[in-house]
Amino acid sequence: MDVSGLKIFVSVVENGSITKAANELHRVPSGVTTRILQLEEALGVSLFLREKKRLFVTPKGKLLYEYARRILDMVSEAEKQMRGKEPAGTFRIGAMESTAAVRLPKPLAKLHARYPSLELALTTGTSRFLYELLIDNRLDAVFIADAGHDDRIERMPAFDEELVLITPAGHTPIKEPSDITRGTILVFKDGCSYRHRLISWFRTYGLEPARKVELASYHAIMGGVAAGMGIGVVPIAVLELLPDRHTLSVHQCAHPLGKAPTELIWRKGMYQANIFALQECLRV
Repeated sequence: MDVSGLKIFVSVVENGSITKAANELHRVPSGVTTRILQLEEALGVSLFLREKKRLFVTPKGKLLYEYARRILDMVSEAEKQMRGKEPAGTFRIGAMESTAAVRLPKPLAKLHARYPSLELALTTGTSRFLYELLIDNRLDAVFIADAGHDDRIERMPAFDEELVLITPAGHTPIKEPSDITRGTILVFKDGCSYRHRLISWFRTYGLEPARKVELASYHAIMGGVAAGMGIGVVPIAVLELLPDRHTLSVHQCAHPLGKAPTELIWRKGMYQANIFALQECLRV
């Protein structure tokens, strides 16, 4: 079976005649007949019952028609995707949790409003996790921080985040790790770029966190900090999501905390209309 043969078969079924199918396909009737016979021989079944000059589709022929129609529809959709410049299909986006919660709702809503047929699939996780999914071609584009140099990817600046330390309310000002009352840090699992920055900040002063407690969300981290479990690092924009901000003290620190640009990255050679449309929604 090939696509050409299936097109001929579908045309014969829908026209009910070799001659009419030949006219539709701009072929000679003998050529259409030959392709149908070749298809029957390849499958080992009769697709049509022939009575004088009339054709009747057999049960096997009806079953093949259903599959052939679906296959040809998929081929047509694939051709449109390859040739078209309009965003379409499923767009697999990855983003850090903070980016997904604070930065993406408006641009993604705008993208959906402009292209309602575009199916958005959003995955959240650590920068490393999302990066690996992108490289494995399981995501089309990701929003992450601190992506290293890699000839396999292309990128554009997306958002500028300011990272701050958070401690229980009333904690004395913090300028360096030795100012912290307790050395426990509340962080996402390994692979989080902000976690790496926080640990690097300790190491800049020749110190290590006394303990790392891994939590699964910023709400859990901020709640744990407010309860006195330790300290955390969050984008300042995320604090706006916390109704009880008075339970925390916020401390601004120098590099490697401070400014943390988020980039939109994608695999080189995989640029497509969907990514272009997302870029346009980010710029407005």
